[in-house]
Amino acid sequence: MNPIFKIYAVSVVMALGILGAFGALQFVLADGSSTAVVVQNAAPSVSAVDLTANPITLTENTSTTVTITATVTDSNGWDDVFTSGTILATVYRSGLAATSSCSADENNCYRNVPLAEVGNTCTGGSDTTGDASGTIPLWYFAEATDASSTYPTETWQVAVTARDATGDSGTSTDSTPPELNSLYALNVTSAINFGTVPPGTNTGATNQPATTTNTGNFKIDIEFSGTDMSSGGNTLTAAQQKYATTSATYASLAYTLSTSPTSKDVNLTKTTASGSPIATTTYWGIAVPNGQATGTYSGTNTFTAIFSSN
Repeated sequence: MNPIFKIYAVSVVMALGILGAFGALQFVLADGSSTAVVVQNAAPSVSAVDLTANPITLTENTSTTVTITATVTDSNGWDDVFTSGTILATVYRSGLAATSSCSADENNCYRNVPLAEVGNTCTGGSDTTGDASGTIPLWYFAEATDASSTYPTETWQVAVTARDATGDSGTSTDSTPPELNSLYALNVTSAINFGTVPPGTNTGATNQPATTTNTGNFKIDIEFSGTDMSSGGNTLTAAQQKYATTSATYASLAYTLSTSPTSKDVNLTKTTASGSPIATTTYWGIAVPNGQATGTYSGTNTFTAIFSSN
């Protein structure tokens, strides 16, 4: 046997004997691995949008407040919208279609209506849903959408847009939008004072003007009527008064006042801006018959707004 080989083999056996005496050697090593994730921003969503009242009934010659409510959800936390973002509504006549094509107009489009948190419904942190509400005054001349209006197939709609801190947004509209009712209304000069007129004469070319302002949301005609004027037990009949839409002498005034409502085609268009009311003037005169008893006579002339078909 080769001597060199024999020595090498013995060395191996000795090494194995040492391992057997002391048991197997064990080595335990620890290490770490870093983790990372990017939480993506989620766009907010809007639901339960509601515009009230339903229907909307305007108030003549002033504004009427309507209320907008909505529920906003953001999976990053609703505070992302309420604290750092915006909730804005556009209230508009539905025929204007997309709110992006709706230009601010007191007749049909009310933009950038802010909505605020309702009742501390947002608790912050992980709370993802909260309620919001806002109001807007609609002017008395806002365009009607009921059956007798110019827009009978339309409604009044609201679009609510919630935008978070990064600019992501969600929008929703009212699923049951309200009608806006027609309003026929007017204001008229409070008094027509003919002054002193002797018996057997009339007011001649001196007319008393009565200014009538359209305080509703539709073009109107006017029904005129009046009571007999009285002083004590004496009467001056309504038919002694005459009127017209242009100034003229008493004899040339076009219409004679009646105690029964009589419609006249005045075509008084509706107001289109809150600072520019639309008005028309009628001109009045009176004749006092011979033998009429002296006294201060008084009565009431009534002007009633009615639908104008032309």
